[in-house]
Amino acid sequence: MKTATELPRVSYLGRFLDLVQVVAAAPEAGLTLSELAEQSGVPMSTASRLVHLLDEQDLVRREPDKRIVPGPALLTLGLRALRRLPTDRYHDAVQTLSELTGESVSVGLVFGGELTLVARRESVHPLRYVASVGDAIAPHRSAMGKAILAHTPPSQRYEIVRQAVGAQAHAVLADLTDELAEALETGVARDEEAFAVGLRCIAAPLLDPGGKAVGAISISGPSARFTRQLADAFVPELLGQTWRVSQLPIAVGV
Repeated sequence: MKTATELPRVSYLGRFLDLVQVVAAAPEAGLTLSELAEQSGVPMSTASRLVHLLDEQDLVRREPDKRIVPGPALLTLGLRALRRLPTDRYHDAVQTLSELTGESVSVGLVFGGELTLVARRESVHPLRYVASVGDAIAPHRSAMGKAILAHTPPSQRYEIVRQAVGAQAHAVLADLTDELAEALETGVARDEEAFAVGLRCIAAPLLDPGGKAVGAISISGPSARFTRQLADAFVPELLGQTWRVSQLPIAVGV
């Protein structure tokens, strides 16, 4: 049984961890102290003291404009966690699709509402878009993100997009209505140069037993080489591989 003197320490630790999670999921520009306090539910005075402690440990960093962003120690922890993910579960699917298409194949998973690249095999061609494990992927401008959003409950869908675009989330989702409906119907989402000029991408979701998307596998390449006709030809294999991976006992839900 906890004593009265133990309870404040547990509460303080909980608030400390709440702040870390909010900072880790913050937009690239970071958060002001008031935004951090509001989103974490921690009183402003407590948030100020905890941010000072986090800053001392390099878990957060204050920008010149006083906004708070993840610090080097927090980024290091995140990268170490990514390296420890059992990505061998995706190896066969990534290798098969890469060898079949000759294009770049990626696996992304949703962590805390953010889509993160966890596995990648680059195209064999010199001309390609280069990405790295650990990269955050825009959910509203990528085929991978759209594949996930299409199979995500509306409330959680909004939260994923809100973390990426803030107050514009409702407008962005409204613009994506037709694309998400098509992705839900066909099982495949597409990106025609929205993520990067000259890049075409198709993606299919990794689903948990309840049918909710927890990740996606994508194939991408330059539009001039990876034509719409060619992309369409690879859809059956992409769907087959994502279905196979989704059946693995520990394939998703990391």
